[in-house]
Amino acid sequence: MLDGLCKDGLVHEAMKLFGLMREKGTIPQVVIYTAVVQGFCTAHKFDDAKRIFTKMHNNGVSPNAFTYTVLIQELCKGAHLQDALHFSIQMLETGHSPNVATFTSLIDGFCKEKGVEEAQGIIRRLREKGFFVNDKAVREHLDKKGPFSPLVWEAVFGKTSSQTLF
Repeated sequence: MLDGLCKDGLVHEAMKLFGLMREKGTIPQVVIYTAVVQGFCTAHKFDDAKRIFTKMHNNGVSPNAFTYTVLIQELCKGAHLQDALHFSIQMLETGHSPNVATFTSLIDGFCKEKGVEEAQGIIRRLREKGFFVNDKAVREHLDKKGPFSPLVWEAVFGKTSSQTLF
């Protein structure tokens, strides 16, 4: 029900239900928190989404890889790139790994907003934290899900998409 309210853009109604659940002693699980985070992001209320995400942590509910993915991808869509990077690093530090779609969203955002060099620096930081790029999976994702900026190819592979990658 909470998920449906969020998906319909009724975030305030969802928050009322969320509060009522807590009053009645129901401890929200990760799925519920994820729905609320996504609802706030969809409504472009990114500060509220981050607040709920932090509250989830503080209430002893550990976000899973999907929760991180939802938050990071939505932050990228909303051009909140530093926040997306912060949560990507946190995701790695908690033992989860960004999927290819999340990784390319982050790199695409940094390429568009900050340039290739900044995006390459982000890739290095993620690698330092234990993330290794599966080049084949990234190529397939970029080919399927395009159009991505040619800068993404350059940031990830060091060459443009028109060059031979093998």
